[in-house]
Amino acid sequence: MKVKVMGFLRANHSWAHVQIGIGNALINKGHEVHFIPTDQGNCFPPELNKHLRKAPEPPYDLQLSYTAMHNFPAYLKYGSKNRFGIWNYESTVIPPNLVKYVNSCDLMLPASEFAKEVFLKNKIPENKLAVIPHGINKEEYKTKEKYPLKTKASLKFCSNIAQPHIRKNIPGLFEAWGKAFTKKDDVCLVMKVVVKNFTKEDRVQKFNVDFMKIFNKFKKKYPDHAEVELVKDFLPSMVPFYNAVDVMCSLTLAECFWMPGLEALATDNIVLAPRYGGQLDFLNDDNSILIEGKVGRAPRELQYWNASSYAEVFFPDVDDAADKMRHIYQNYDSLKEKFRPGMKKQVDLLTWDNVAGKILSLVV
Repeated sequence: MKVKVMGFLRANHSWAHVQIGIGNALINKGHEVHFIPTDQGNCFPPELNKHLRKAPEPPYDLQLSYTAMHNFPAYLKYGSKNRFGIWNYESTVIPPNLVKYVNSCDLMLPASEFAKEVFLKNKIPENKLAVIPHGINKEEYKTKEKYPLKTKASLKFCSNIAQPHIRKNIPGLFEAWGKAFTKKDDVCLVMKVVVKNFTKEDRVQKFNVDFMKIFNKFKKKYPDHAEVELVKDFLPSMVPFYNAVDVMCSLTLAECFWMPGLEALATDNIVLAPRYGGQLDFLNDDNSILIEGKVGRAPRELQYWNASSYAEVFFPDVDDAADKMRHIYQNYDSLKEKFRPGMKKQVDLLTWDNVAGKILSLVV
């Protein structure tokens, strides 16, 4: 089968990561795959360069594009069937001007039941939707290499923030950390984050936040806080980073899948995350620690594209998160033993090979 994958592919972006994972799995299944980048960067795997194309070579039997809906007409026009658009939206009200573009694909592939429910609430027909999760390449996780952290703490919590957006709730994470531990505790919070000067452009995109401003405010409020280490380097693979830590934690307000949670399971890390969102398709009480909270109105600045006063997100309970951080610290070994079977089960299910198989089952 001749397949086109078009969208972000060259940049260090989650959409690119997903499309490359699916495309590579389809190649391994014997299909002819053409990757058509719409971005710039140097993160495309060199071993797949022979599958790159400067322009589409239609017709295609299957087209895939992880992109915002308004790009569907341009990116999925190179064949008459099996036009699959991949997209997710974290807050619950999609900008109305985007919904109409569902007519330019045969199916939309949300990454979780949560994401599917968002689309249904926004009047996208159920017969246009098929949940296809994201995945991992288990071969990448066989390495035992560890990123050289500076900390000497015996238990290392981590958070893969990447781009600092409002919905990732960085202040909430710091608040929980400040409440949970002091410098007397043998712990460190290792944060993988893009840190840069907060520019005028960042202020225009109101969903961006000034990470260092938040960090400095935390240090002032909790001067006796437990250790925090920032990892700012570009890492071609996150596996050595995960191998160097013990607990993945997030107090995110909304996620449609949350790749770091799955990646942490694959590297045998305990996961601490909110009891809300797409991660509940693979996180549960048998394989992770879930934070309680409540659903509330989404801040306007959090929402991408257009804001709605009716959009909702989840607000994790900071005190509950702090208590559960302490619980993990005090019971790490027993929790690891308890969760390991459930962790392995999800990792075995959510591979790019299985994801590609689910997509192929939709082909007509």
